[in-house]
Amino acid sequence: MILPRSLLVILVAYLIAGTLYATTAPYLDVSDEPRHYAMIERLARGEGFVVQDPRNMGDLNDPRNPLQEGSQPPLYYLAMSVVARMFDRSDFEQITQFNPHAQLGRADATSNFNQMLHTPAEHFPWRGTVLAVMVMRFFGVLCGGVVVACTFFLARELEIGDWGLGIGDSRNSLIPNPQSLIPVLAACLTAFNPMFLHIMGSVNNDTLATALASLALWLGARMIRLGMTPKRSLWLGLVLGCAGLAKVSGLALVIVVPFFVVLSERLRRSGDEEMRRAGETFSSSLHLLISLALMVAPVLLIATWWYVRNWQLYGDPTGTAMMAQIAGPRMPPLRNYFDLVYEWDGFFKTYWGLFGAVNIAMSDWVYPVLTILVILAGVGLLLAIGYWLRNWRSTHSQLPIANSQSLTALMMLSAFLVAFVALTRWTAMTLASQGRLLFPVIAVISCFLAVGLMRVVPRVLYLASCVCVALGVLAFVVPFAYIAPAYAVPQWLQSETQLPKDLHKVELVYADKIRWLGYTVQQTRVKPGETLDITLYWQARKLLDKNYSLGLRLLEPDQLELLRLNTYPGGGMYQTTLWQPGEVIADRYRLRLPSVLTLTQNLPMAIQLDVDVGEYVSGTFTSITQTFDLQGQPSSRQFYEVVSVGEANNTTKTPEAKPYLSKAQLLSATTRQYGRSLVLRTEWLCTEDVDEDYTLFVQLFDAQNTQRKPQADGPVASLPAKWWRKGDVIVDERTLLLSEDIQPGAYTVKFGLYKPATFERMKAFDANSKPLPDDALVINIVIGGTPDP
Repeated sequence: MILPRSLLVILVAYLIAGTLYATTAPYLDVSDEPRHYAMIERLARGEGFVVQDPRNMGDLNDPRNPLQEGSQPPLYYLAMSVVARMFDRSDFEQITQFNPHAQLGRADATSNFNQMLHTPAEHFPWRGTVLAVMVMRFFGVLCGGVVVACTFFLARELEIGDWGLGIGDSRNSLIPNPQSLIPVLAACLTAFNPMFLHIMGSVNNDTLATALASLALWLGARMIRLGMTPKRSLWLGLVLGCAGLAKVSGLALVIVVPFFVVLSERLRRSGDEEMRRAGETFSSSLHLLISLALMVAPVLLIATWWYVRNWQLYGDPTGTAMMAQIAGPRMPPLRNYFDLVYEWDGFFKTYWGLFGAVNIAMSDWVYPVLTILVILAGVGLLLAIGYWLRNWRSTHSQLPIANSQSLTALMMLSAFLVAFVALTRWTAMTLASQGRLLFPVIAVISCFLAVGLMRVVPRVLYLASCVCVALGVLAFVVPFAYIAPAYAVPQWLQSETQLPKDLHKVELVYADKIRWLGYTVQQTRVKPGETLDITLYWQARKLLDKNYSLGLRLLEPDQLELLRLNTYPGGGMYQTTLWQPGEVIADRYRLRLPSVLTLTQNLPMAIQLDVDVGEYVSGTFTSITQTFDLQGQPSSRQFYEVVSVGEANNTTKTPEAKPYLSKAQLLSATTRQYGRSLVLRTEWLCTEDVDEDYTLFVQLFDAQNTQRKPQADGPVASLPAKWWRKGDVIVDERTLLLSEDIQPGAYTVKFGLYKPATFERMKAFDANSKPLPDDALVINIVIGGTPDP
């Protein structure tokens, strides 16, 4: 078969992109790769199939444990075990270790995207187990190429223009033959789907299952058009049998495809003239029986034994109930299927692109654009079907399915519906709302999306080309913009002279092994739900024989914990056993604050950072209690104010004409006396960002303008002045303890802000913007002789 030039171009571009995806993701770090490979390794070592038992699932941290993948049909694993035996895999246990801090399935993850720990042993040139895994990934890429080609030819089999979807009329179209672009658009919707590329470039039984399913659909469509022959039936039977042994989803095709092939033959025998024009003469009854037998026999011989085995072991031919128990049943159980609507967002994202361990998302704007694309296609598909039905009613008398194109479309729709229902049932049993699980019918989805898009805007110049190019650009950008950065190791500095000038120095040494030099913070103000970018600077004082964890906490001023992140350094990518003595590591983290804060104080407020080092074993963090300064003297951990939390310009107050400071307007100042205690309450409106460290001074003067004690200087407790931002409203209360020699009478309170390092005061002005003496605001008060009630 000579491939069309357009398909060749798409396939070449796909293979390049697929190779890029296969080589960008680290070793065994795509979706369920570790468990898929564990099953391959088990068979390669001659240990046989798994008999699943939820009461004895083995060591969950053992990389040789396939867990739920041991329930999957075995064709892919058997084939890849043959590949595995070609390589020396003696390093498998040594290089295969799980990351205990991995953020599996977390689309909001900002670190620990890696489910495995990675070492330089994985780098190119590949060897050992890594080389075996890469060969399997490239096999998956080739399987994806089969899917792309089948999508193209399946769209061709539909012959859209011939059955009147309103696309084929090119008289008023800027595109000479719009329906001819549908196979190209369909192939691109498959080839340049980033999630499809990601999964096909991995060790996953979906690679083979999707290729076989797509091939079966295309072969079935050809037989619907050309008729049943023994040769065609045998090929289809072999493919269906292999599909059924590759994944349970292949069983749907074992029923759907033969049904429509036989139905087409039935219609052909009924004497339909259009079917006669499709290509071949009627087969004899014996000929038909032989063809049917050659289609069914391979399925029975290839796949039946596996489902009989499951029936005998688990009382369930598919084994999905047992698989759900091993994977973890849905908790709490699903109340009804309508509740799955709330999981649509994750389902949609995992169809188009949620990478790694389902925790690396694309930019927020990408998914709405893809949603619009799908909505347009859905509307267009409904319009096309409506046009077809109206056209049939006005021009035909026979059944609307009495032609090969209609039967092919119904076969594709049935395959999709069965796959969708099966996925819905599986999702009801365990948390599995992942759109990528529909990839066995991605050829169908892409064909229908292509038809819908061309029906909505068939007269837009080069629409298909624009969509294809846009998807292609997205597909090639994703590895560089999203996947590779998620697995990037920290930056190394040659020496301490390269430390940034804005470094907040710490100088804390943990157990004479790990030195924390300091940190930098990118933002000064964040909102709830936003991320805070912090870079920690580390240095190993000696070679480390353990993988120590970091315990990062963000705290309210009252020490209430807002966030905790336990992680290996490098966001999980640069464990301490890889550190070299003397090198300085710039370890960056994006800490996402909760969207809803449980606060003991009002916003805005300053939050503190606590950094701990320790060992993380079985979900328990144990701190290193011995901490020293750089001179070796014992020194405890400290909490460091790193950022303020609040809304920018969050005030609705309109200040009156009152005295003010250059960066803050005084809204109110009041006093209350409790015995010998005088409480000053001030309310401020920040009018300009304050980036320097200021403290509040309060001084008491008598009627002769003589300063009297006490003086109440100190930082603003609710929010230190260096975190004030324009629009903030800050309230401060401080108490002055009145000495015994202060008699009742009239007094003056002077207050303002100054820098404690230089005693330089922030400029103060009266209501008419004239400078005030001593840069101090003034209020007059009366001190009484008895306590207030």
